[in-house]
Formats: sequence, structure tokens, C-alpha cells
Amino acid sequence: MPLLSVILRSAVRSALTPVTLLAALGGAAAEPLPRPSVDFAVKGTTPGREASLDLAHRGGQLRLDVGVAGLPGGVTGLIDPKRRKVVVLAAVPGMQNVAIEMDLPAEYAFASMPAEGVRGGAATVAGEACEVWRSTVKGVPEPVEACITADGIVLRTEASINGRRRVVFEATEVVRAPQDPARFALPPGMKVTRLPKGMQGLLPGGLLPGLGN
Repeated sequence: MPLLSVILRSAVRSALTPVTLLAALGGAAAEPLPRPSVDFAVKGTTPGREASLDLAHRGGQLRLDVGVAGLPGGVTGLIDPKRRKVVVLAAVPGMQNVAIEMDLPAEYAFASMPAEGVRGGAATVAGEACEVWRSTVKGVPEPVEACITADGIVLRTEASINGRRRVVFEATEVVRAPQDPARFALPPGMKVTRLPKGMQGLLPGGLLPGLGN
């Protein structure tokens, strides 16, 4: 029986995860990905430098600030990595006191990588040594590649978005330092509205812009 058929049959019988199957096909073992173990702030860019990104971590909480030309104040996302949810605050007319909770878009996988992956070699990004990991991410048709430091900071992410393979995030500066807890909390009086999955694509720029087609 061909090796591929054996692997696929084994996957069905043992309920292998996509990452484990990916590892079996590639001859490598799936391993836990490094998780953030320090507070940090990372500055980065999107493809073509369409937007600036500032990602901060404190005690398992993440804050993402996206700066886009033509949108004063930009967009802020408070991310729950375990639930893969993001609460979005934007300087959009009529939404000053409203925050939108929605699924974390696939383009922002760098903010919440899966638990397991397969090693793909060493690299250097923004002057930092990192390991390339390949993982399957919900909502992304092909494996995502992320270069992650030993202390769990994602420095670069490559994924297939709308049928195109691209670098969706690349760090330009990394600072390890304590972060202000207030930056990871909703402003006083802010009302959170949960957005149904089917409506997420109707929002302008997905409400998290900068990763255009």
C-alpha cells in the first residue's frame, strides 16, 4: 500500500490533528510552539507597508494597534489568544463608545498561533534569532509559517490569504519591558457588541485594515 495511503488511514483511525498529519507527511515531529514568557512590545509592518502594527503582551493578554493612512487614531484590538477573539475599538463616526467583538481574522494569526507546529529551521528577523514553525490555523487553507523567538515572540508570519502566499506580518523592532496594565483593558463606559460570524466581512476593512488583497 502506498505510504501516503497508510498515513491517511492512520490519521483517520487515530484522529490525528492537522499539524500531526503535517508532521507525519514531512517526517518531522509536531512540538509545542514557544509561548510568550515575557512582557514585550513589537513594532511591525504589513505587506507593502500598507499599515503599521504595534503588538504588546502582558501576562497572556495582547493588544494590537493598527495605524492606517486616512483613519485618525487607527484601530485597536484587545485579543484573547485562547478564544481567538478580538475586541475592536476604532475611531469610526458613530462608534466612539462601541467596541466590536469578533473572531480573530486569519491575517492576524501572528497574534494567536496554534499550540503545536513543526520546526522549519533558524532565521533572523529585526536582529533577533528565531525558529521557523509551520502550523495549521483555523480559517487558513494552508499551513502558516511563523518565526518565533525562544521566549515566544512572533517576529514574522507567512500565510495564504485569498489564494496568495505572502508575509502578513514582519517585526521591525522588539522591546522586552513591563507593559502598562491599563492598555489591555476597555476604556470606562465602553459597550461591547458581539458580531455574528456572517457579518464580519461586511465591516469596513474588516475593522482591522492594512492587509488588503
